[in-house]
Amino acid sequence: MNHCLIQAVINSAPQMRYTKDNQTAIAEMIVSFKGLRSEDPIRELKVLGWGNIAQEMIEGLKKGQNIVLEGRLRMNSVTRKDGTKEKQPELTASKIHHITSDENDESPKNKNESSKDNEQTQHKTNWDSSPLVPEIDEIPF
Repeated sequence: MNHCLIQAVINSAPQMRYTKDNQTAIAEMIVSFKGLRSEDPIRELKVLGWGNIAQEMIEGLKKGQNIVLEGRLRMNSVTRKDGTKEKQPELTASKIHHITSDENDESPKNKNESSKDNEQTQHKTNWDSSPLVPEIDEIPF
């Protein structure tokens, strides 16, 4: 089964287009995400949304927003001008999760609660602070 979860930042606002035959909505955008290791470069990924997901992308997403994408990853083969072929990854989104922070909520109640929560969680580590890929490529058995 091909199912990916990626936390990313939107690099370009989603653009809408439609299929010729039945006018199905397709939204497309570029996102960037960090590698698993600190020395890994930031990568870009093309994201497509079809139908209702496309509408959600257009109505609810903007450049610079942090999101978590769920979907199917595939590799496209693209021919360059010099005739060589290049493989480019593409994610077809099935769900989009918005990452929000309490700082964006202006209500006084939430501000007081979030400052208490921030004090309590400052000493905890972030969920993504430990490496997912070991630094050593040895098999332990």
